[in-house]
Amino acid sequence: MKYVWGARAVTSRFRIVGDAIVQNTSFLETQTILRALEFSLSKGGFGSDPRQKKTAAALVKSMKSNKSVSGRHQQLAGVLKKGATIEQMMKAVGASRRTIFRYLNHFEEAGNEIVISGGRYQLKS
Repeated sequence: MKYVWGARAVTSRFRIVGDAIVQNTSFLETQTILRALEFSLSKGGFGSDPRQKKTAAALVKSMKSNKSVSGRHQQLAGVLKKGATIEQMMKAVGASRRTIFRYLNHFEEAGNEIVISGGRYQLKS
């Protein structure tokens, strides 16, 4: 993940997250950030600053949305726990065949083992 703090000019390759600009965030990094934000929100980790809490809650909501790669990763993980064909994954996530394979690569790069049996892909527990 690459951060540029306090920058205001952005190209289309970047996405703004708070004051940070994030580019090329890996699946594992994104999931770690999401879990940390969820944990902090549940434990009152943002103290008395309502702006930080509101921003964190909005970021979690955005990261879980099917409009974000992170949200689609989450949807795909749910489908893969049960096992699914490529077509089922495409329908569940609303993505192309190529994108599904790219997401499967993201899971494997993060250390998740995917088992293929009878044309069905499943995350190994």
